[in-house]
Amino acid sequence: MYKKLLNHSRQSGFTLLEVMLVVLVIGMASLTVVMTLPGNLTSENNVGWQAQRFASILQFAEDEALISGNELALVIEKNSYQFAVYNYEKQLWFAAVVGGKQGKIQLPESINIEYSLSDSVWGEINNQEQDSFIEEQERVDIDEDRQQSLKPQVYVMSSGEVSPFTLVFTDVDNVSEKQSVTVSVSMNGSISITELSAE
Repeated sequence: MYKKLLNHSRQSGFTLLEVMLVVLVIGMASLTVVMTLPGNLTSENNVGWQAQRFASILQFAEDEALISGNELALVIEKNSYQFAVYNYEKQLWFAAVVGGKQGKIQLPESINIEYSLSDSVWGEINNQEQDSFIEEQERVDIDEDRQQSLKPQVYVMSSGEVSPFTLVFTDVDNVSEKQSVTVSVSMNGSISITELSAE
């Protein structure tokens, strides 16, 4: 009798994987809701909305990297960004599907983004020398004309670590009163957004 009770108590509850999958599904649902809000509540030309959108997608990417075990990264340009996934076989970064989106997420021309790595250790890494976690002797020569690797600036690791960085969204249309929102990300992946500020 005692043995049966003991076995039953061991089998009750949820595994970590089940809890993480539920969190991922909730994240996907909330991201879908945010992305489909009517235009009168949100505006793509609003820096605050774009910063919140980025934070939501980044949180989703962090969850996905943790659950799938894939190494993800972020490629940032003047007014676009995209996520990449690392292919160990080819040793290249390819565009990843995150939050149902693949390829560049283009911002309106009125909004620019600028990033900076926050931690001195990450700041010392030369972005041209990507994939430093791969030993030089393990690299394979790839025909660059056949396959183009993305060059990420920020890494979202499957261990839950993220290159600490800040990303500033700036409204460049309004010259007299520039508005900007800063998204800060720590090494453990926590995301914080500053209030809208005028320069």
